[in-house]
Amino acid sequence: MRRWMPTFALVLALLGPSRVAADDLAEMNAVSRAWDRYALLSSRDDPAAADLLAASSLRHYGFLRDAALYASPEQLRRLPLVDRVLAYTLRGGLDADALAALDEAAVARRCLREGWCGVAAPEEGATLPQLSHVTLLDGGRAVGELAPPTGSQFQFGPEFAREGGAWKVRTESTVPDESARLQRQIAQTGVPEADLLQQIVAGLLGADPAPALAVLDRPLRDDPAARTRLNETWPRYEQAYRARIEALRRKAEDGDGLAMYGLGALLYSGALPAVAPQDQAGGLAWLERASDAGHAPAAALVLEALSRDQRPPRGQAPSPEFVARLARHARRAAEGGNGPAMAEYGSLLFNGAGGLARDCRQAEEWSARAEDAGVPTARNDRVWFLATCPIAAQRDPHRALALAGHLIANADTLRFAELDTIAAALAANGRYDEAAGYQQRALDALPEEAAALRPRLQRRLQDYRAGRDWVQDFDTYAEPMP
Repeated sequence: MRRWMPTFALVLALLGPSRVAADDLAEMNAVSRAWDRYALLSSRDDPAAADLLAASSLRHYGFLRDAALYASPEQLRRLPLVDRVLAYTLRGGLDADALAALDEAAVARRCLREGWCGVAAPEEGATLPQLSHVTLLDGGRAVGELAPPTGSQFQFGPEFAREGGAWKVRTESTVPDESARLQRQIAQTGVPEADLLQQIVAGLLGADPAPALAVLDRPLRDDPAARTRLNETWPRYEQAYRARIEALRRKAEDGDGLAMYGLGALLYSGALPAVAPQDQAGGLAWLERASDAGHAPAAALVLEALSRDQRPPRGQAPSPEFVARLARHARRAAEGGNGPAMAEYGSLLFNGAGGLARDCRQAEEWSARAEDAGVPTARNDRVWFLATCPIAAQRDPHRALALAGHLIANADTLRFAELDTIAAALAANGRYDEAAGYQQRALDALPEEAAALRPRLQRRLQDYRAGRDWVQDFDTYAEPMP
């Protein structure tokens, strides 16, 4: 952690604390003690903190030494921001011979002694950052959390490696976190990146005036072969996420709903293919497990996946099992406040689909909530449910027409489905000529991709012309996909 960064955390929408075996507690406590010791020593500019660094961290300091010596401007710009700052600082604080004479551990000790890296000393009244939880991984590795989950986010901290019988800190694992945070700060301040980096370097070096980045961009030694070696030994910064994903899976397997949600979303989306290749089937399975454990955001993602990516092909009816899955997750997401899920659940209730008893009143109530949540099609659904309900005691033509007033006032902007709904509401109130007019407009507006619906719309037109209203006495979820 850099001195100018008081804390670090990569915040991902992932897990929370999990149950641990009693025999792991000693190791977890040992990890926490190693972190506390490193944080204390480095906050005091004590170079002894280097003794708590993992071998991989020392190698990383060696890489940054070589970057400061040899990296071209293009290579410097490849570095994450915090590593770029440290490379600039090494260039500005040491001459080429002095820097080249330092081995990996000596570079780390020099950075710690100068306050160029490590944990910042806490402000008055504050405390050093501590680990709120530790997840042990296979192979003598661990991942710490710097704060408890927020309910929707998980705050990862440093990784650790067990070496020589002791836990050591892998500080390079925090570089993406710190760089992302610095990038956000730059965006918020509006200060040009180069200006802010120059100010940071000046503060670290205690230099006034600040050294120009144009000068620090130039390598201390012009060595093409060394630049080539830098490219060959370039850190794989994305690997910082690999251990975190392992921790996520460990917690998900332990039954943590937030972890199942995070792992499922990650696998389903393929957002980090370098460390977690896309696996839609596996991701959806984890999301469904999270939903079944009561995690409403996971239920909303399952509903979206089923509706968008997993739906049967056109012309094929969904299986009863598929619709039952849809209903299960739609209800959970709707109860969790998701607007599209409210609309879907209302439609399922209206159709009596997915094992639900048909209930037009509840369907309209859920659609009203969906409208309040901003779902643009919800008003159309409410009118349709009230006008065409096959349960006589639940049908409400007058209310349907009152709600349709807003649609009628905007009829020139409506799609065929809304025009079809207005026609049904008018027919339910005995206004058949007007209903026939709107039904014809619906047919005229029917797009080519919805041509399969034309016969049904034409039958409704015939009913209206014959003075008959129309009720929906079938389940659209049991019909072939349009």
